[in-house]
Amino acid sequence: MNTQALIFVDSSINNDNPLTFNGQFIPDIIAQKIQSLPAIESIHYCIPESYAGKLKQYDLVFTYSNTDTTEMWHRIFTLTGALHIIKVPADAAFFQSSILSEMLDTHIKYLSEFTFSYNLPSGYACEIISKSVLENPLANPTSPNSLCDIVKNNLNQFDVELYYKEPDLRWHRVNFRAANSRDRLVMQNIIAINNQTPPYELLQDIIDNHPEVLFTTPSYVEIELCGHCTIDCIFCYRTTLSPQHGNMELSTLQTLLEKMRIFNTPYSVCFGGSGEPLQHPQFYKALELCINEELIHTIVVETNGIQMDAGYASALASFATSKVTTIVNINGHNAESYKKLHNADYFSTVHDNILKLKEILDINSKLNNNLYIQILKINETESFLDSFYDFWEQHKIPIILQKQNTYIGRIPDRRYSDLTPLQRKPCWHLRQDLYILSDGTIAFCKQDIGGEAKRGNITTDDLEVIWNQQREDFVNDYKKKFPQKPDCSICDEWYTYNL
Repeated sequence: MNTQALIFVDSSINNDNPLTFNGQFIPDIIAQKIQSLPAIESIHYCIPESYAGKLKQYDLVFTYSNTDTTEMWHRIFTLTGALHIIKVPADAAFFQSSILSEMLDTHIKYLSEFTFSYNLPSGYACEIISKSVLENPLANPTSPNSLCDIVKNNLNQFDVELYYKEPDLRWHRVNFRAANSRDRLVMQNIIAINNQTPPYELLQDIIDNHPEVLFTTPSYVEIELCGHCTIDCIFCYRTTLSPQHGNMELSTLQTLLEKMRIFNTPYSVCFGGSGEPLQHPQFYKALELCINEELIHTIVVETNGIQMDAGYASALASFATSKVTTIVNINGHNAESYKKLHNADYFSTVHDNILKLKEILDINSKLNNNLYIQILKINETESFLDSFYDFWEQHKIPIILQKQNTYIGRIPDRRYSDLTPLQRKPCWHLRQDLYILSDGTIAFCKQDIGGEAKRGNITTDDLEVIWNQQREDFVNDYKKKFPQKPDCSICDEWYTYNL
């Protein structure tokens, strides 16, 4: 059958720290487990050019530039003489050889060109590639894209087998890859339960009995930079606040960034809240502070687009970073529909600002073209959604169709369909989010928009203590023990997901 294994180091890994877990070198552990399988003839390693760890000294090592392109796979199949190659992540600390064996049996039984799992978390599953997949015209050897991604994006054009195994853990949104700092913490939490790595079949029981293993560090921080706005949208909660919120002091933002460093894990920031962030008098200084913060990997600016003029585009170009993603809220496809929803006549301004920013992003590769437009899925937008999509898709600007948040009944429900899953799952926001109001108040969650159930204040309180208290709220939510303030039992935002 000539099946060989390839222990693959991702391009983001350039040393051995991400490949070491609990004092053991993960590729060696994976290799030992694979060697116990008689169907595997040999084990190879594949490392990026930037990698400087000890795998460079191993035998049977291939090097690649940016990703596993078709050209790379042609080279490996030619030099190894393999008919089937099993690609295993080199940082898969919980790797289980029995799963690999089952996937290989499935691959061979159904004469598949490509086999992968869509429900197993990364780190347990592998990918199996047959040499025959390279004969497909879609597997273009001149493409700079990953061959595995090409196949997954064109499932109907290849002979693909999907491997499924219970339990289905997808709704936990967790992987088991040591190179990811948050995944690593989850794995360490799981091992601490019984002082051993559990088989995959027991993971759901462990999580159900110890949901705290999923709780690690904040990964998404929403910052209410500004509480002011020049428009009065019919779906906005700002006018329900008393008093309305003001501008965040830069010193408050700096304190937040400093205190987040205690977690020492990457996170994303969103400039959101009740107002328009670009109306903050020191918006660009606030943006610069976040850009310069090494732990922040993504900055989302949610804006009405009115002040997103040439100055905004110029600032993004001067920062020359792909960290910033701009999301423009525009609920209208012409001046008339826009005015009805936003109570203001800024359609042309916003429309032009979006297209001008798109032009600048297109010619500046360093900015990564991170621009989206967002529209609410509500009664008032249903009639023109088709034309809205037709127009913006012509300009190749991705559209976010947003679910309306009523903030637990604080504002009228304008949704024309309810997509809430029938079975309630634990709240993703309690597990990963921090919501900071403009005065530094740490709200209970995004639903606590007035801070009535606040956890403390970022300027005066210990953030680590507050975050540890939030763990208890997450565990209680997992066990369906809901607080009354805010009333989590009637909240329908538990299933929504930011970053």
